[in-house]
Amino acid sequence: MVMGVSVIIPVKGRANYLENLLKSIAEAKRYTLDQIEIIVVDSSDKKTCSEIEAICNKFGASYHHLQKGVSDARNYGIRIAKCPIILFVDSDCEVDRNIFNEHLKCYQTEEIGGCAGVTEFVGKRTWLWNVIEKMPFLQPFQWAKWKSHVTWAPCTNISFRKDVLERVNGFQSILPPKESGEDVDLGYRITSLGYKICCNSNAKVYHTHETWSKLSQFIERTFRFGRGEYHLMKKHPENTFLDIPKNSFMFIALAVCFVCYAFIKSNLLYVIIPFVWLPIVILVQSVLALKQSLINGDRHDIGYVYVSSLFEILFELGTIVECLRKRDLKFLFRRFIYAEDQLFGRWYWGIIKMWSFIITLFIIFLFLIIR
Repeated sequence: MVMGVSVIIPVKGRANYLENLLKSIAEAKRYTLDQIEIIVVDSSDKKTCSEIEAICNKFGASYHHLQKGVSDARNYGIRIAKCPIILFVDSDCEVDRNIFNEHLKCYQTEEIGGCAGVTEFVGKRTWLWNVIEKMPFLQPFQWAKWKSHVTWAPCTNISFRKDVLERVNGFQSILPPKESGEDVDLGYRITSLGYKICCNSNAKVYHTHETWSKLSQFIERTFRFGRGEYHLMKKHPENTFLDIPKNSFMFIALAVCFVCYAFIKSNLLYVIIPFVWLPIVILVQSVLALKQSLINGDRHDIGYVYVSSLFEILFELGTIVECLRKRDLKFLFRRFIYAEDQLFGRWYWGIIKMWSFIITLFIIFLFLIIR
């Protein structure tokens, strides 16, 4: 069988990043004898399109303009791809010079439907990046370092057999237009057919910090991820678990209780109690989570863990909003299982939350008695 790789790159703007990516692909092509095809599917505005097309022409990439979401862009690339292996890379990445050889060596048996590589984040670090590192979002990018097989992996660095992608009808839009969770859904549909997605820690791409370092964009992304989780749970309800308690629901419950209490007591000051409780309970959770580090005198992480917990509440609110918007409440107290080892981590975090609730609610109770 003649092997070759079709690289599919969805892009919107980011012309400078795309040029760096295509440079790295041109370098990597020198280290393989296999056929390499580059497909760029652009959804930029007209002003940027001409610049991106010129960059594609410079590096011999096939340019296509499609004013649709990223799932449609990838599906279009799948349809026109000529090689049996399809590699997905994001436009804000650069590939390692051995990327093609490392992906291709994984397809030795028919049961292998895909190969996940490692995505290393590089570039200037910001305070926000230190926060992001404390969140679970980054783990899937690194799974290939310590796992042999995965159910899914991000589309920054993952390849599949074209015939397998065609069998499952490619990507399915989860939350258009920006999307969220389509890579998770694809992996679950492929592995449910009996195919395996193997890992190769030597298949590397390098993702810039810059496109993840704007606060407003990360706030929007986190909320969108939360909304997308509802759709993942709806499509794959067998891959969910009961997640109680949640900070967001405790806050909402306290808010309702104290609004009623303020009305009964004719004192609006009681309304602010939930807003005072929230930052305190998150602080308690951060201290409990980092108690060993604090005992050792290492306190620099607590601020980042604190802010990351605020982002987790934003994620939960995204799920709540989508459940309410769809009038589907059965997933309000559930979470999606992204990895097999996730349940233990959530169990441990659940214990921390329970203790934090007991401590802070006891303080509120004492306050009400004394007052």
